[in-house]
Amino acid sequence: MRDDLFDLVQLAQKGDHKALEAIIQSFFPAIRSQRMNVAADRQDDLEQVIVETMIKKILSYDLTNSPDFTSFLSRYCCKQGLA
Repeated sequence: MRDDLFDLVQLAQKGDHKALEAIIQSFFPAIRSQRMNVAADRQDDLEQVIVETMIKKILSYDLTNSPDFTSFLSRYCCKQGLA
């Protein structure tokens, strides 16, 4: 998964929308599980915020310094209280 994810991030940063969607889909089980941590009327909002944040981070991630995006995203989510 690590190499696949690296390749997908690289493609997404070059404008490949299918690669971006594949990344988000691979994390969707974790995103969905976070919905249960908020009130029912806020679950869709939380999911949207997480996906929007992921997109921004995917597109701005510096692949030259650290190719382990999964660890980066996990650390980011923990800092934000999302994991």
